[in-house]
Amino acid sequence: MGLIDIFREKMSNLSLEEQKAAPRTLEDLSYPCQVIVIWAKEPEFQIVTFAHIGDLEDKLTELCGPIENSELISYIEKEVLNSPIASSIGKEKMTNFITWELSQIRTLYNPLEGSPKPHLNGMIRIHDDPFAFGWIVVGNLANLDLKEVVDECIGNVISTAKPSPATPTPEEKVILEGFGTFIYPPAWIGEVPQPSFRERISGYPFWKHSWERAITEVYKHNFIVLTEEGYIAVGEKERVKALEHINEIMSTLLVLGVHVYIVRENDLGEATFREKGAQWSYGGLRASLFDQRFPEHPELLLTRRTVLEKEKVKKAIRLAEILTSDEKIKTLLLLFLESHTHQRNSEYKQALLVSWVMLEDFYIKDLWSQTISKLEADEDRMGKLGSWSVDHKLETLSVAHIITDTEYDLLMQIKDARNEVFHEGKEPRKELVEKCLELVSGVVQKYVGNRLGAMLSAL
Repeated sequence: MGLIDIFREKMSNLSLEEQKAAPRTLEDLSYPCQVIVIWAKEPEFQIVTFAHIGDLEDKLTELCGPIENSELISYIEKEVLNSPIASSIGKEKMTNFITWELSQIRTLYNPLEGSPKPHLNGMIRIHDDPFAFGWIVVGNLANLDLKEVVDECIGNVISTAKPSPATPTPEEKVILEGFGTFIYPPAWIGEVPQPSFRERISGYPFWKHSWERAITEVYKHNFIVLTEEGYIAVGEKERVKALEHINEIMSTLLVLGVHVYIVRENDLGEATFREKGAQWSYGGLRASLFDQRFPEHPELLLTRRTVLEKEKVKKAIRLAEILTSDEKIKTLLLLFLESHTHQRNSEYKQALLVSWVMLEDFYIKDLWSQTISKLEADEDRMGKLGSWSVDHKLETLSVAHIITDTEYDLLMQIKDARNEVFHEGKEPRKELVEKCLELVSGVVQKYVGNRLGAMLSAL
């Protein structure tokens, strides 16, 4: 192949150090080198794979085409991916490479952008062992000036051989190191960007918002950051504590009417935010959000997200810190978030069981304590009253008109459904679980209101 011969001739004139740099580039055609050329007809393009496989003949070339473009995918699947060179590289690696290159071809031959001039494009590493890389050729490689192509390749080899100048960069201030994840369901924080007409046609560059911090606040002595696209991170280096802090804020958002889900431990990833950039990871349900950031139609992305005003989120952060200073309220909020998440995921058994814990251990227990505290009785008799079953407590609270008949009926239905779930594994009715969550929501709102009222009174 003429390209390989010209490359090797030019390489022979380089210094030993420069020759050693060639394998660090995507332009190394030195011995041994094998080539696969996938050649499409109209519009004409080529996907060229170069490999360095010691067990195969040097300059072995598999020329696949020219092939009608409508037949290209079938031909690649049946012939190219099963060829000797492709098999030596690895079918999975070759499949990933060709899939990526074909997606780039669709972009290059966009009719709204005009016909591209013949050139090289899309150089990509395919595998390290054996070393393999690939190019896209717009047009036909044979019609390009091969000397110019080789000169560019040799220039990159020489450049790679030169040591990089050690230019010290000022240490960028780290704002936060800890853990984070995406809010789920997806949310957008702050003003929604409006794609231009061109961006709607060619694709909205949503990545430019990836690192944009919408909110930077302090929560329980740690920095907390929310990006515009709904990533939340807290500067707490203990994973369990970071998870707790994030869910405290999520539960407070829920109380304020934002339907968010609880964050699980496997949703969290390490996060570092600097003044001008960030690094983060995430898992669980949140991992799917990365793909949702790049939809075919950019305007659809934002319609799938809850748009949250910055001030509302800041309010939730401040309110969460106030409310969760009380361990009882904190527990109630986290249970409410847990129950809500189960209900939204159609996990009705779990939703009902968690909700019943809130109703029995908080609401009914407190109502009963307040009721018997008004009675004049000795400590032993009060102890007996305190040990009554939940059935007896509900009957007495109903007869005394401390709870309404409607509330009594609902609580008894929930209690019976809870027993059926716990002892028989029966699935509760969706409608009952929804009513249960409505009741629980009212209970939580009442506790939150009482807590805030007590704090205001103490000022």
